[in-house]
Amino acid sequence: MKLNKQPVMPAYVDGCLSVYDIVDVRDEDSPDFPIRKIRKRKLSPIGFRELAIFDRTRVMFEQASIEVQRKVAIPQWDGISAQCVAVIDGKQFKVYSAVGVISKQGFPETELTLITPEMTYEVTE
Repeated sequence: MKLNKQPVMPAYVDGCLSVYDIVDVRDEDSPDFPIRKIRKRKLSPIGFRELAIFDRTRVMFEQASIEVQRKVAIPQWDGISAQCVAVIDGKQFKVYSAVGVISKQGFPETELTLITPEMTYEVTE
């Protein structure tokens, strides 16, 4: 007897993240030198599930002097790029890469590799 198994949607219950875009803001005091700030996207927060960072991946990034902090999976979202910052529990992480994948259950996801940002960004409206 064959059971009719339905695919189970992945659970994104390890936490929530908010996505911010990195923007250059011109200040009235110094219009020639824009200041890098971040602007929150309207579609936030997003649930995620934590992914393991394998030793081979960690070594590869360390050889390139890149400190990987976290790797997470979210439901598929095409608008995330390396010009974004993810905020998890009030801590900022720069998006190093966003890769579209298919989960083991057959659902489209976006895997985000998050690194330490070069600076702490100020939020702009």
